[in-house]
Amino acid sequence: MASALSTVAIVARPAVGRACCASSSRRVSRTTHSLGFRPAAARRSVVVRAADGGFDAEEFKSKASSTAKDLKAAWEATEEKPAAIALAVAGFVAVWASAGVVSAVDHLPVVGDLFELIGLVVTGWFIYRYLLFGPDRAELKDNIDSFLSKVAG
Repeated sequence: MASALSTVAIVARPAVGRACCASSSRRVSRTTHSLGFRPAAARRSVVVRAADGGFDAEEFKSKASSTAKDLKAAWEATEEKPAAIALAVAGFVAVWASAGVVSAVDHLPVVGDLFELIGLVVTGWFIYRYLLFGPDRAELKDNIDSFLSKVAG
């Protein structure tokens, strides 16, 4: 996965030859240019190119077919299909609602910066606690394996 991500090149170049703004908003665009703002039509365009060798189609097909077979077998083994569908819909609604709450909180002036600071501190603590030293990484791997064995059964 890391090799596929490293082969993507993103090139940003200014939009050249396009009309800056509609005729009704030319006065606005002149004032925004003088203030340092860029009108919507003059934003940069992004071109993404992938290099050769980063994607193996056969490996992807085999993984996709094995995943589809596993999902089909798990669905057939499920006894309460309506409950599983209700849980999936409830999960989708919960993620959607939490994204809305996070977006609303992020627009508050102080709270978003405070949460960002808390996230940076917790990330630093996690790196120091579990990733910096070898025995701690082994402990993290054991914790993850024990959790997965509890979940998977």
